[in-house]
Parts: sequence; C-alpha cells; structure tokens
Amino acid sequence: MKTGFVFDLDGTLVDSIPGIARGLNLALKALGYPEHSVDAIREMVGKGARELCLASLKGYFNGNVPEEAFEAVHRGFMREYPHTWQEGTVPYPGIREMLLSLAGEGHPLGVLSNKPHAVTVPLVRHILPEIPFREVMGFSERFPRKPEPDSLLSIVRSWGREPAQVCMVGDSAHDGNTAVNAGTRLILVGWGYSSRSALDAFRVPVCAAAGELSARLHDESSLPFPVAAHRNC
Repeated sequence: MKTGFVFDLDGTLVDSIPGIARGLNLALKALGYPEHSVDAIREMVGKGARELCLASLKGYFNGNVPEEAFEAVHRGFMREYPHTWQEGTVPYPGIREMLLSLAGEGHPLGVLSNKPHAVTVPLVRHILPEIPFREVMGFSERFPRKPEPDSLLSIVRSWGREPAQVCMVGDSAHDGNTAVNAGTRLILVGWGYSSRSALDAFRVPVCAAAGELSARLHDESSLPFPVAAHRNC
C-alpha cells in the first residue's frame, strides 16, 4: 500500500504571503490601524486567520487587544482575502513536478491548512489544477485547527489507512505537532515561514528544496516519526 501524503499549504506548497499581506493591510487601513510590512506579516502566519488578525493588532494595543477591535479586523480580512489571494500566490519551484510524480506512482495526496476552507479549496484548484488531490481541507467548524489531530485523522480514515501509513509534510511546529498528535510520519521543509530551530526540534529531515523533498518522499521505507516530546501542543 502506497504511503499517503498530506501537505500543509502556505509555506509548504505555495508562497501566499503577498496576497495575505494585501488582504490584511486593506482591513487594517479601512479601520485606521497601521499597516505591516510583508516581512512582518510573514512572521505572523501559520495559526489561522483569527490568530493572524490578533497578532496584527498586538503592537498597537501593547498586547491587550480589545475584542471588538480584533473582531472588526477579522471581518475585514475575511471580506478582503477572497479577492487578494490571487496577488502573488505561486507554488514553490519544483512543487508541481513533485506532486505529479507522487500522484503518478499511486500515492494518495491531500492538503490540510489552517486557512479558511472557503479560501483553501479555490486557491488549491486555481494554483495546482492538474494535481489529483483526494482531499483538500481548510479550517471550518467541522474540526479544530491544527495542531489538534482531528482533521488529519479524518483524512487518514477516509483513505482507509492507519496513521503510520501517512506522512504529514509541513513548514511549521503546528504541522509537526499535528503529526505527533495524530501518530503519523513527518517531513518538514525549510523554505516556509518558521524558524529552523522550531523545525529541528522534531528530529526529522528539514528539506531545503523540492528536489530533496521529492527524494525523501519517494523513499517510503525511511519516512520518520517525529519525536514524542512534542506531543503536547
């Protein structure tokens, strides 16, 4: 039975920061709050839209963000982002070819993101239309966000596999902890939005380019489990 691969989206398969930054800054500007640089926003992503909007206001309010201010920015971002994700969102070099190769060999492929489901699905279909993903899942009320394991385990079950027959591929500690909590294997990439020290703590390979990632995923016998020390999120 071929190993199934579940990929994080932002920072793993696609660089989506320009569109995220545009949507967030439009929301902030409309409410009179300071905008952020693309590099600053890069440090805020990975935990979902609500955490992103909260992080964008912490400096302005010295860490004590009023609920009404946060909710207003979140509404604005959710209004703007469906129209701005197209601005600069592209797959990383070599990703398209790697996914086609894995799919051609019969590996089931999926996407699991903390991005809202209503944006995740059209983004994936637009950016990677030729990839036969069996599951594309963003955040919804159906499951809690990563690193809770519920959404990943749902994908595992839908493929008729055990967790040990699936490998999570991501760029963050959230992805690593999701794999730990679900009991799946794990490979990380170093071109995304997390620090290298956060990735190295899981004691699994951190790939520097798509070619290295492809080689590791094709070597099914050596896909590692992350260290159990990270089971608590």
